[in-house]
Amino acid sequence: MNTDDLVQELAQDLEPIAPLPRPGARAGAWFVGAALYMALIAFGMGFVNGYPDGAGAVFWAVQIAAIVTSLLASAAAFASVIPGVMSRSRGLAVAAAAVWLVLLAAASTADSEWSALSSAAHEWWCVAFIVAGGAPLLGVLAWMLRRGAPLRPATTAAFAALSVAALANVGACISLPHANDAATLAWHGGAIVVATVCGAASGRLLFFWRPARPSMG
Repeated sequence: MNTDDLVQELAQDLEPIAPLPRPGARAGAWFVGAALYMALIAFGMGFVNGYPDGAGAVFWAVQIAAIVTSLLASAAAFASVIPGVMSRSRGLAVAAAAVWLVLLAAASTADSEWSALSSAAHEWWCVAFIVAGGAPLLGVLAWMLRRGAPLRPATTAAFAALSVAALANVGACISLPHANDAATLAWHGGAIVVATVCGAASGRLLFFWRPARPSMG
């Protein structure tokens, strides 16, 4: 059998496969659903625990930065599973995360109650909210990402974890009022860093290539 005959034999009876939507569209679809889910939980808990009292422009600037970080990180994750796609979303996501961190650090610098860190027991509830509330979102995001080609599983998982943790952090900040900004920086910042690092470390467990099953025919 020559090469032309082999190519024709391999190509016959193939069914066309619809390509995946663009990374931005998939990220937008996931983010809208995730934001609605998180809003329902946050506002539901807020009715019980109360909302931030007297939250000013700095508080909301931090939340907006976290939301932008989550959206850009999800876009970077979806772009990372499309071979050959050149996307600026990775750099933008890192830049947004840096701005978010700077805003949170600036707010905590103006807060002199660093001594409250050890007594901020309710911050454990915030960390639990980020982990438990974000777990379903991470599961859905991982399922969507595995439809692509995760050639860099650590990068994909790191951006996915950052996206989920950033959005869950907003829900925690709205529904569970904090003792002070210093506690928020230490507890929330630490939880998000740990989540991102753990995501990168577990990338190969979440995103891997399934070996093709040999044909029995």
